Amino acid sequence: TLATLPADAWEAVSGRLFNGAGPGGGGAAGPEVSGYLPAQIALRAQSLQTGARQFNRVVVGASQGEGVWRANVEAEQFGGYVEYRPARAGGATAAGRIYARLARLSLPKSDVAQVETLLDQQQPSSVPSLDIVIDDFELRGKKLGRVEVDAVNRVTGEGREAVREWRLNRLALVMPEAQLVGSGQWAEVGGTFMTAPGAAATARRRAVLDFKLDVADAGALLERLGTGKAVRGGKGQLTGQVAWLGSPLALDYPTLSGNVAVAIEAGQFLKAEPGAARLLSVLSLQSLPRRLVLDFRDVFQEGFAFDALTGDLKIAQGVASTNNLRMRGVQAAVLMEGQADIARETQDLRVIVVPEINAGTASLAYAAINPAVGLGTFLAQVFLRRPLTAAGTREFHVSGSWEDPKVEKI
Repeated sequence: TLATLPADAWEAVSGRLFNGAGPGGGGAAGPEVSGYLPAQIALRAQSLQTGARQFNRVVVGASQGEGVWRANVEAEQFGGYVEYRPARAGGATAAGRIYARLARLSLPKSDVAQVETLLDQQQPSSVPSLDIVIDDFELRGKKLGRVEVDAVNRVTGEGREAVREWRLNRLALVMPEAQLVGSGQWAEVGGTFMTAPGAAATARRRAVLDFKLDVADAGALLERLGTGKAVRGGKGQLTGQVAWLGSPLALDYPTLSGNVAVAIEAGQFLKAEPGAARLLSVLSLQSLPRRLVLDFRDVFQEGFAFDALTGDLKIAQGVASTNNLRMRGVQAAVLMEGQADIARETQDLRVIVVPEINAGTASLAYAAINPAVGLGTFLAQVFLRRPLTAAGTREFHVSGSWEDPKVEKI
């Protein structure tokens, strides 16, 4: 029972005792305590300090038997039950296995950064198998609701061709606004990279995630994720696969690739300042009424209300492209093709706006655009129809940065 437990200092002392190192730390044989581990540990501390992190009001009751550690843990930042089964050489649990059922867990940005550095730069040969359920999970200050993770280590191939991968059998995030279900893997790929100037080159790992995001309230979800009030309402689904090099905990935009299908309905883009919602401001086309004298102020300036937003995105090296993105509203239909660089926050888009939806122009708003055909062929088939011309159809080229887009009337 302690007021403060400096965990790093305790680790240095306990490491010498448990591993048999001498008091001087030079590796000489110490007392006859090599390999000693207690059967039970009971700890109570007002604060536990490890590295730059401090845990408050910590209570731990742990025991070990047959090589398995079991613990009930409680603190301001976490609480629940944890089991750890150490590694078994050559087995499926070569990096050990962690089983946890937690009522809550909070991981601040500093903790996540340390883990990402470990996974991306130090490239551990394997990662523990995980069976974790957290009822209330907070990551980088964002509350993500209930989280379920089921992941195992597996080996594919034999001999020199053998590759160990960390397979994510299930990832689930459950919030009132949305539910995410996914699966994937984190495995070594061909090629090498430098972790630091002068460091030895090492094979880099690639994360792959197949996902389905069911959205009940897009606006509330985005606000939960820190974008502010950028959208009102909106429900639907995003599905696809994304992949990137490096840590599985953070998207690496320069190496990001994949495909995403978007189908959202009954929402409205709100008047939002540039910031976390920069990409959404691109879709909302709020720059049009600011830059051009058009009759679109009622449509876009206060936020475009859409009945449906659909399209397919392809991502390659951090650049997202589409040839069939479409927004359909009561007052207008908007069609887009082009690309957006996610890392550099730039765009190069062709935008078609039909400001009036009536019986004559409904075909443009409601017809499906085949991604294999694209917007160009679709428009060639319908653009010369008289109702479209009468409706005042306009075409624009939107380029430049997300924060300061350049809009040119074509």
